[in-house]
Amino acid sequence: MAAIGILGGMGPQASGRLYELLIGGTKRYSPARVDSDYHPEIVLLNVPVPNFITDKKDLRIAKKMLIERTILLEQAGCIVNGIACNTAHILLPDLQAVTKVPFLSIPKLVAEKIKASGFERIGLLATPVTLSSTLFDDALDGVEVVKPGNKLASKIETLIYQQLNNRIEAKDRQALRQIVDEFKETRELDAVILGCTELPLIFAKSDETVIDTLQLLADGLLESYFTQVK
Repeated sequence: MAAIGILGGMGPQASGRLYELLIGGTKRYSPARVDSDYHPEIVLLNVPVPNFITDKKDLRIAKKMLIERTILLEQAGCIVNGIACNTAHILLPDLQAVTKVPFLSIPKLVAEKIKASGFERIGLLATPVTLSSTLFDDALDGVEVVKPGNKLASKIETLIYQQLNNRIEAKDRQALRQIVDEFKETRELDAVILGCTELPLIFAKSDETVIDTLQLLADGLLESYFTQVK
């Protein structure tokens, strides 16, 4: 058995969307085949960790739970792993330390795309914990990472929680589009990273200047998987 492993549940909707992207993206590797036999085996663990996207008071509990599930992914035969949550990447070194199975890093995947595009000034919209970390700053070494002020960050946090609680309406999608457009214009940005995997679920359609981290993770997992199983 060779499978793609996913640590999910942070939140469940983003994890479900990642699964859909993985299945939908399979046809790029064998467009002539449509049978389900060619879909990769996927082990998705929906881990009910306590909330740590706003503050880190429960991070120790979340870390213990995710380490336990990381070990399960290796035991299940996974050959590449992903985390369907940007904020949880603050725990990536701890998770990688307990398994031989490589985790793909969303910030590193974003960095590869941005550097290939030649962008120099990038905006980041994300959870409070991600914004207060250096996850993307470190990965995007040499690229200026611009973060929102407190008022805008609070609006983004509200939208993230609305998505987590299935309370997104059409006006919220319009609001996020307006936020992204104004953020790019007022801060003179080359592109904006949707640095929480809930945000692409709200944003209608990304383009080259609006970076969907969930899509990048799906693409990276499929590339790694099919490179190894060919």
